[in-house]
Amino acid sequence: MPKFMLIAINGPTEGNDAEYNKWYNEVHAADLMSVNGAQSVRRFKVEAQNRIDKPYVNVTEIEGESAEAILKELAEKASDFPDSIDRSSSVFILGREITGES
Repeated sequence: MPKFMLIAINGPTEGNDAEYNKWYNEVHAADLMSVNGAQSVRRFKVEAQNRIDKPYVNVTEIEGESAEAILKELAEKASDFPDSIDRSSSVFILGREITGES
């Protein structure tokens, strides 16, 4: 089964760091892990960056049939975002692992 990496680069709205981190750790990580094939959710505090001014990088490893199937399930299970997350410039990337077969 193909392996995917979901990388989200985001952060809180002004003054909502504690609320954002609480939501991410207690709600969103569980939502992400509820996706079929989810293997892990890891969070990182950005130490250096180039052209993206966000304080957090979040990485979710998922095994799935296709990017389309994963995105559909993410939309159903992990797309309820509170006002504490700054969605105005948040980005995500879903990549499929490169193997000798792909």
